[in-house]
Amino acid sequence: MSADERRVPEQFWLPLIPDDDNSHVGEFCSPQNSEARNDDECLQPNPRQLKAATVGARVYWGRLAEKALSHYRRGLLPQHVDPCNMLGRVPTVPNEPGSRRILTLDESSTTSTLFLEAHSTFGFASNEGCTVGDNIKTIPALLQLGIQSPTPVDWNGTSFRQWVGIEGENTTRNYISILALGWSYILSVRLLETQGQGGAEIAYTQSIATGYKREAGDGIATGMTVDIGDVDEHAARWWAAILAPGQGWKAIFSRNDDVVYLSPWSVCVEDEQRFDIAWGGTSSPSQDSVVPTPPSSKNAFELLSRFCLLHDLGSQCFAALATTLTFPTLNHYGIVATLPFPTDMRGRDEDNPVKLTVPDLVRMSEGLPYYMALSCNHSVIVSSLCGVFWEPRIPCNLVSPWLHPVMNEVPIMEEVINFKGRYHEILAIMCAIRRPKLSALWLGAVTSGLAPRILDFVKGGAPPLDPNAFAWTGCPQSFMDLAGSGPYFQTKASGEKIQRADAWRLLFLPTVVEDDLHYENYPLAPWEPVGKTSAENCMARIRIHRFCSRHHLTYQHWAWHLRDGSILVDQGLETVPAQHSSQEVTLGIEMPASAILPAAELSLDQKASRRASWEIFQWVTANGEGIPADELVYKDEWLRDETISEAPSSHQDDATDSHIRRLSSSTISRSILDGDKVISPKTTLGTTSSIQKVSIDSWFKGLHSEGEIE
Repeated sequence: MSADERRVPEQFWLPLIPDDDNSHVGEFCSPQNSEARNDDECLQPNPRQLKAATVGARVYWGRLAEKALSHYRRGLLPQHVDPCNMLGRVPTVPNEPGSRRILTLDESSTTSTLFLEAHSTFGFASNEGCTVGDNIKTIPALLQLGIQSPTPVDWNGTSFRQWVGIEGENTTRNYISILALGWSYILSVRLLETQGQGGAEIAYTQSIATGYKREAGDGIATGMTVDIGDVDEHAARWWAAILAPGQGWKAIFSRNDDVVYLSPWSVCVEDEQRFDIAWGGTSSPSQDSVVPTPPSSKNAFELLSRFCLLHDLGSQCFAALATTLTFPTLNHYGIVATLPFPTDMRGRDEDNPVKLTVPDLVRMSEGLPYYMALSCNHSVIVSSLCGVFWEPRIPCNLVSPWLHPVMNEVPIMEEVINFKGRYHEILAIMCAIRRPKLSALWLGAVTSGLAPRILDFVKGGAPPLDPNAFAWTGCPQSFMDLAGSGPYFQTKASGEKIQRADAWRLLFLPTVVEDDLHYENYPLAPWEPVGKTSAENCMARIRIHRFCSRHHLTYQHWAWHLRDGSILVDQGLETVPAQHSSQEVTLGIEMPASAILPAAELSLDQKASRRASWEIFQWVTANGEGIPADELVYKDEWLRDETISEAPSSHQDDATDSHIRRLSSSTISRSILDGDKVISPKTTLGTTSSIQKVSIDSWFKGLHSEGEIE
């Protein structure tokens, strides 16, 4: 590549990379508007625009990759591994029995999933005199609580086989996978303790890891030996179940007719590599041992914490929790959890290893109900992971050049290409820098093997979106999450016009007058549409805001549907609304100008840009507004290509998301609403009644017919 080709065009500003000391100031920033964004009628970028976008993206992603490699060499920052950062207005799984639905992907499916019903409520901040501010919009939601088959686990993971750790941390052992299996038990039992009803139980199976008394040497190791410390027989039996081949324990959440539903964090180790446990106690755990019921979530958390302290695992405890949070999403998509096999290889061995502290453990324990709610909402998990690649002012027609460097050129960097699993490791750190609040979640997604599916979604140009994800995590993931700036309409020589991105935002507002248009869900792509549209071509629901100041979508609360028909309102862990502006942050680092990626051939079909553009404009044309005859952009080849609509998309791959599009609470902020009456939260659990099995499509249509969606 020549020097001229590497030079960033003057008309293209790069997103800015936050400094390590400024990681919580501004989660994102934007490049300057380009010609390709403002051209009203031209959708496809010309060669000059395409080159400018590609070169600018190449420099940005190259600098970000170099910064990620620097962290990889010396260690991560503490905030990179702390999952607490991802908890914005995430609700807590309630203690009251919820309203459940057993749904299948379609009418002919034999596999079903048990969901907990809920909805989110949005209001709209508006100026005085605009009646739309009096309306609300509710979005139905389903949280996955029961699965028929556990998530398969193998030890073929290639990323983070040696844990990178945080700066100054002892990384001589990598026990993240062991801890992840322990977390899966803890979350499962906690769910049974809060939502379990008749038929719910936790039990050991006949499968156990081989155990022997360390001092007596009364066993012969047949696999990797894990020292669990000086523990009693009850603790040893628990570890024998956690590290057992197959299923060492079962967390049965519910029984309905002849179908058993397991906790969504249930796993089954399907790998020939085995574990042995060494311990100091009076006897070895065995199948014939008479032991009490498996431990509660609180006691299991204590066992896991002691194990972490025994081996100075430090940040691995956080990373393991984030890994386990992705298990329900893996199960939803039918993906095997490919974890790295635990290792004892040498790494950085500092004199002062980073240890877990009591406040660390307390925060993790208190946060479990919030982590559970987030983890059970696979739609929010996927939307958040994909949303890291979204950039506010990258328009729909420049998605391909924006994504090209990170998807095709970072993998062939010299420090990446020759090391198996290294690309995903570096990618996780790059994502941690771009979205610090979601850093731990990306580390977990790479460790569990979810990352390849996320990248497939992103590469397609139209990744799954969830309107709740912004409020839950504090990270915007679509142009619809932002309010924009300035007046809506501007009058020029060509007439009165409005940016299409603003028009799309106004279409999503609750209607003042019914117009037979249906904009109940977000567009199926996060990238903003190009250009402007004239006031004459706008529907009344847009023109009514001609003189309004900016409106913005405001998440008000989450609402759990309880079994007795009442509603439990949950304001979420944080009560401060997420910011709706796209203000830039100051570039706090200086990256060398030579941080340029090796050039990979740019795909000429612009597949991601075509798909993103088609989806974003289809949202309007398919919702009943029609095609303005005088706007040539709608006649572009990209929007008239019927093969795009026939191609599989990420939304077609997920029936739950395509039909529903669903989007710590403090004790003070939670209440049960029964009509207009506020009653106290119930503490007694009812019995399980038979639940009718229906398809997701039928359930969603039923909500509309019953008038439950506003």
